[in-house]
Amino acid sequence: MLLALYGLAGFLGTWLGGALVDRRPHTVLLGTIALMAGSLVLLGGSIRLQPLAVVAVALWGVAFAALPVTLQSSVLRLRATAPDAASSWYVSAFNLGIGGGALGIGLLSDSPVAMLPWMALIPVVPAFVSAWTTRAAFSHPQSP
Repeated sequence: MLLALYGLAGFLGTWLGGALVDRRPHTVLLGTIALMAGSLVLLGGSIRLQPLAVVAVALWGVAFAALPVTLQSSVLRLRATAPDAASSWYVSAFNLGIGGGALGIGLLSDSPVAMLPWMALIPVVPAFVSAWTTRAAFSHPQSP
């Protein structure tokens, strides 16, 4: 049931990300990363509280599904003159992130399960800082 909830939350996240990113791309990006961070903090703090853990997983599903939509749309908007190159860089970076996450989990596989949300939060914080400091990039999209 939890996986089904995550999937439904992901559907909602994809829809919300797509519906909102064209109007306020930077705000949506920051909100998505903040929601991901918040869901990980909630999950880390709810190890013994199953209802809160369920809410955390649902919020994580919304954020994790909205993130690729938000990033892809933003990349294409920012580099409208070269969408193929921009998209290939985005896909490469995203895959590098997936590989890095798998490597990180592999290195942490002997850690207690309760530590995983806190460790997953480690790359989310610099991602938020990076997104916050790129506000100017979102105010002047390149047009074709």
